[in-house]
Amino acid sequence: MKIISFILSLSIIIILVLGILPIQFISNIFNLKLRYIAPFNFFKLINFFIGINIILDKESLDHLKNKNDVGNLYVSNHVSWIDILTIGSLIKSRFIAKKEVKAMPIFGFLATLNNTYYIDNTKANKSLGYSNEIQKKLLNGQNLILFPEGTTSDGSSVRTFKSSFFESANSKYICPISGEEKYIRVHPITLSYLNKDGLPMGIATRREIAWIGEHPVINIMLNFLASGNVTIRIKIHKPVTIEEFGDRKKLSAYCEDTILANLTDTLHSSAL
Repeated sequence: MKIISFILSLSIIIILVLGILPIQFISNIFNLKLRYIAPFNFFKLINFFIGINIILDKESLDHLKNKNDVGNLYVSNHVSWIDILTIGSLIKSRFIAKKEVKAMPIFGFLATLNNTYYIDNTKANKSLGYSNEIQKKLLNGQNLILFPEGTTSDGSSVRTFKSSFFESANSKYICPISGEEKYIRVHPITLSYLNKDGLPMGIATRREIAWIGEHPVINIMLNFLASGNVTIRIKIHKPVTIEEFGDRKKLSAYCEDTILANLTDTLHSSAL
């Protein structure tokens, strides 16, 4: 039965990828708005067919309905390749990823097609330049998603956030509607992996889903397709600005603490 499910899921993914390739390729060449809309709907379809169930609370749902005059910076804990599918299906956005992702077989090609913005997080002296570029994209109305851990965790905890890229939120703009001076909004997002195949996940099961160490991402993806559906609770926290904290390090620490606290509470509650 699992073999049949695996073959069916893989076939559907291949069909969907082949279907979106020409649309996305043309949209990228001519810089059409469709370049952000097509992946958004593509991710929704993938989630549906391969069995990724997303739980959202009212606050998170309300945020998704809100409009903003410039882009938002979303910062999330990072567990698995599935994070891309889930967040990407909720928010029309671009992901920020380390340059190594670009070289990955299949996954790197799809990431590039999805307008991922690549950075070299191994060189601290480049972070200011990246922050300036990210800042320009946000002020230009693009939503960007950052995984500030710089790598993945096992889904049960959060690694220390790198604060350098939070400097991109240190920018004022004039709201075209109210005329007020505002700062770029930063939204922490908590991803909590709860169930697999209808059963609560423990640490060991979450590690099977997580993309940790040197395990090839293709192997992890194929193992997932053969192992059943997954339920993830996503919490989009209220937005904050760097103005509230005074500097990027305090803003980074706040986002890290907020995500960790929500992750811990959610996993504890689901285990009761």
